Amino acid sequence: MKNTRVLVALDGSEYSQNASLTAFWIAKKTDAELEAISVVDPRIVDLFLSPEFAEDLGIKPSIDASAKIIQGLKKIATVILKLWKADAEVHMGCAAKTHMVLGDVTEEILKAGKNKALIVVGHRGVGYKNHQAALSFFRVGSVAERVAVGAKKSVLISVSPPDSLKTILVAYDGSEPSKGALLLGEQLAIATGIPLKAVLVVREEDQIKQASSIIEMGASLLRNYQTPEQHKEASDVGNVAVKTRCLMQDVFDVKVGQPANTILREAEEQKALLIVGAYGFKDPEENVVGSTTTHIVRATRTSVLVYR
Repeated sequence: MKNTRVLVALDGSEYSQNASLTAFWIAKKTDAELEAISVVDPRIVDLFLSPEFAEDLGIKPSIDASAKIIQGLKKIATVILKLWKADAEVHMGCAAKTHMVLGDVTEEILKAGKNKALIVVGHRGVGYKNHQAALSFFRVGSVAERVAVGAKKSVLISVSPPDSLKTILVAYDGSEPSKGALLLGEQLAIATGIPLKAVLVVREEDQIKQASSIIEMGASLLRNYQTPEQHKEASDVGNVAVKTRCLMQDVFDVKVGQPANTILREAEEQKALLIVGAYGFKDPEENVVGSTTTHIVRATRTSVLVYR
């Protein structure tokens, strides 16, 4: 990911603060160029002017009231970005670009992220259903799944701060998208110093033997990552068979169960940044990025990077 561009979406919530910290962490570790965007959605004016809120706020619906609300939201977005720029100076030691735009939150984030290698969006995680649906619809935390499904580039859904991550965990099944996810995981593990793990999930125990050949193929892709066991066998560092064996033992694991739920459980137990490849599941029922990604994003308790 070196010499690439990263976009982080901000709205001032605690979820976007986690996204900001994650974006700083990724950019600093990979020498990426970082930008931030804050979107003011005009549709939220309808909420402020609805009977549910307008009376309590002492607002009478009018064109003038709508304009004032939008102006106020723009000022808030400007402050959020100004504070973020100051944080960027502290965390990265350099100035960073910011964008404040008016429009649909999801569409504007996707539009701004078209020429970026990675979009980072905050998300409230598994507890999101406890929030008021109408208002949260406009927050970046609630649009995370729509960004993940709609983006043409990789999307990192930040649920937890980066200092809580203990593992880079890749959901691997031998498919081309999962191979890309594995290589990205290797890059991040090397850049951050966080151990790399990969999990392959099969539905039946009699599929475990077949999984070994898939794991061996995956291990052969990891040309730069070294496990602690490899360091112990430094004299055989050039031995491909030794390297593959160490990687298969130390990096890869096979689990039996339903793919998405098993992967999510592993990610939570390992306090991992989970990396999944879009369309990265061989089971036809799991092979639709809209359903699989949505399930993972909605149910996850740790951060998820959807690789494309």
